Amino acid sequence: MAKKLNEELMKDIIDALSGSRLTGYQVYNKLRDTHPFTSRRLVYHYLKVALDEGKIASESVKETGKFSWGGSADKKYYHIKD
Repeated sequence: MAKKLNEELMKDIIDALSGSRLTGYQVYNKLRDTHPFTSRRLVYHYLKVALDEGKIASESVKETGKFSWGGSADKKYYHIKD
């Protein structure tokens, strides 16, 4: 049995992306004050649902720097579709 999506959370995720290009973790951090019991896992699930519904788009970017695992990281940025 599928659970109903929290429309308020979905709206807040879309609002957080308005005019911004953010990673899932950055979206999660923006929502922590208004949705304190929402997990990162749930935010990523809602981002995937929004991607599947065509509400948002994403792009993968390879960033370089000093990371504990090496010199580069692949990051996925989400944004409102143009």
